[in-house]
Amino acid sequence: MKEKDLRTERERNRKEGNKKSILKVAERIFTQKGYSLTTMDEIAKEAQFSKATLYQYFRNKREMFFEIIYKSFEEVLQKIIKVQQMNVSAEEKLKKAIYTIGYYYHTKKNIARIFIMEKALMRRLLHLDSKVQAPSTHHPPIPGRYKAILDETYNLLCQIIEEGVKNGEFRIVDISQACLILGAMIRGFHFKGPLREKKELSVNESTDLLLNYFLYGIKKERKA
Repeated sequence: MKEKDLRTERERNRKEGNKKSILKVAERIFTQKGYSLTTMDEIAKEAQFSKATLYQYFRNKREMFFEIIYKSFEEVLQKIIKVQQMNVSAEEKLKKAIYTIGYYYHTKKNIARIFIMEKALMRRLLHLDSKVQAPSTHHPPIPGRYKAILDETYNLLCQIIEEGVKNGEFRIVDISQACLILGAMIRGFHFKGPLREKKELSVNESTDLLLNYFLYGIKKERKA
C-alpha cells in the first residue's frame, strides 16, 4: 500500500474514531437529561472536543440524535438477520428475536422512548408543519432510512412466523396480522406495562412472558 493511501486510511480511521466517541458521549447525555435539555456545548465538553470540531461531524443536535437512533436500529437488525439464519426451530428463532428487541428497549429505553413516544417533540425534530394536526393516536412519519430498517426487521419476523407455520410448529395464521400483533405486544409491554409491576423484569423474564402469551394466550385447550 502506498504511503499516501496509508495516510488516507489513518485519517479515515481517526475521523471514524472521533465520531464514535462523540456519539457515545451524546447518547449518555441524551439518556440522562433527555433531548431538549442536552446542548452541543455540554456534549463537546464531555467528549473533550471543541464545539467547532463537533460541527465538523454533525450539523446539529438533531442530526446527532438521529444517528444514534439509526445505529441502534441497524445493530438490532443485524442481530435478527443472524437469528433468522440459525439452524434452530422457528419458536427458538422467535424467542431470540424477541430477546434481541427487548434487550434494545432495556438498555436504550430512554433513547427509544424519546423516538417512539414523545410525538410533539418528534414533530419538531422531523420539521413537520405545525399547522397540520395529525390525530393524537398517530406517530409522525419516520425518516426513510429508519423506516427501511424497521420494515426489514418486520419482514424478518414475518419470515420466522411463516417458517413456523410451514413446518407445522404454528397454526395457520395471517402472517402480516401476527407480526403486527407481536410488534404491538413488544412495544406496549416495554413502554406501558406491566403497569402494576413494582420490580422491573429482566430481559429474559420479559422475553419468556411475551413469547408465552403470543404463542399460547390464556384460553384453555379446547376439548375434542
